[in-house]
Amino acid sequence: MSALLKQRIGSGLTVAAKAAGVRIFDSQGRDYIDGSGGAMTVSIGHGVSTVLAAIQRQAEAVCFTYRTQFTTEPAEQLASELTALAPEGINAAFFVNSGSEATELAMRAAIQYWREVGQPGKTRILGRQISYHGMTMGALSMSGHPARRKDYGDLLHPFAVGPVADNWGRTAGERPNELESSDAWDKAIAQAGADTVAALIVEPVIGAAGGALVPPIGHLRMLRNVFDRNGILLITDEVITGIGRTGTWFASEHDGVVPDLIAVGKGMTSGYTPMGAVLFHDRIVEAMRQGSGMAPFGHTFSGNPLSAAASLAVLRYIRDNDVLANVKARAAQLQAGLHDLQRRYTALQWVRGRGLLWGFDLRKPDPAATASTGALFAADCFAEGLIVYPAGIAPRDHAAIVSPPLTITANDMNDLLRRLEAGLRRFTARAIPSDTRMPPTAATSH
Repeated sequence: MSALLKQRIGSGLTVAAKAAGVRIFDSQGRDYIDGSGGAMTVSIGHGVSTVLAAIQRQAEAVCFTYRTQFTTEPAEQLASELTALAPEGINAAFFVNSGSEATELAMRAAIQYWREVGQPGKTRILGRQISYHGMTMGALSMSGHPARRKDYGDLLHPFAVGPVADNWGRTAGERPNELESSDAWDKAIAQAGADTVAALIVEPVIGAAGGALVPPIGHLRMLRNVFDRNGILLITDEVITGIGRTGTWFASEHDGVVPDLIAVGKGMTSGYTPMGAVLFHDRIVEAMRQGSGMAPFGHTFSGNPLSAAASLAVLRYIRDNDVLANVKARAAQLQAGLHDLQRRYTALQWVRGRGLLWGFDLRKPDPAATASTGALFAADCFAEGLIVYPAGIAPRDHAAIVSPPLTITANDMNDLLRRLEAGLRRFTARAIPSDTRMPPTAATSH
């Protein structure tokens, strides 16, 4: 029996022996297309030589320093180049070890900001009913993800949550009524008490909790306006969407919005080493400078030079190889392929996405099935050599996400779509009785 505890205790997992480009090879030599980038993480593919060389160079120089004793050149350079890509006014970065730590640090920074400017009562964070910001206690407190919150009960902060428009992306050209949407958020703020709310945290595209739920362009701008007039900060959780995933460096750029704090992770390292970051607007840093003179506390490995060197190499690879142009081209190819599959397979419904972050719903299988629909579909795709990410929150856990590396080629995308169709055939034959099949629903993209 393995000494390594798996999430599903007693389960066996395939052994990954090697990875290159968009493919992972198991110990038997079989290849799998990494169609989800792990957990929406791998941005430039596996085994990129320039990243491996940067890691080796840094390992030979210095692998660890403590954040209050030394700074290092890769950490300084990463902060400079990362903030140079961010919206105007975002000019400072603080490094942590994961996306969960990043969103939690953003929460603490928002609360500290209000304390520094003389409003210590603003300590609550508003989130969304469907959202996920990480597995630490603070991050879960901000998340509308009951399946992951349930084990912690009263240990989590009872932060309020606001609405998510359920029809995002259902019909081409349709938008939720923005006046109604802003009214709903005004109501949520009033119920929480604007004088107690420090910040709103939002995913520009709702990831694991919703299966790539994409708001219409303008929605984030509406939220910025609502919270500005109520004196509340805006945190964007770009752990999934940041660093090119949606076709721009940051997903907030689609709306022309400048957040107060941005949480990033995943794609900034492409999975080579653990790292996350919070990017700070000047006004947040200035309040801290003029107040206590202190930034929020970090962690033992904050700003780790080895991770910083890896992340810097990833960032430069994306920039120097014009990877964002590839995102736009392959996004159009993936969009067309998913819509074609939806027309031909009634099991696949409600396609939505932006850049190389796409999701869809699946028809619920036979009620006797015990696993979530998304997990069943992911297993069927895995059997066909394709990795997809099961998504959604029970009882709506019937979504899947496709988010391949941003460097995927046209030929590899065609292979991904072929394997996805094979997975759909398995899923339809195994899980959906023929007498329950329904015609396809309308779809849209962004």
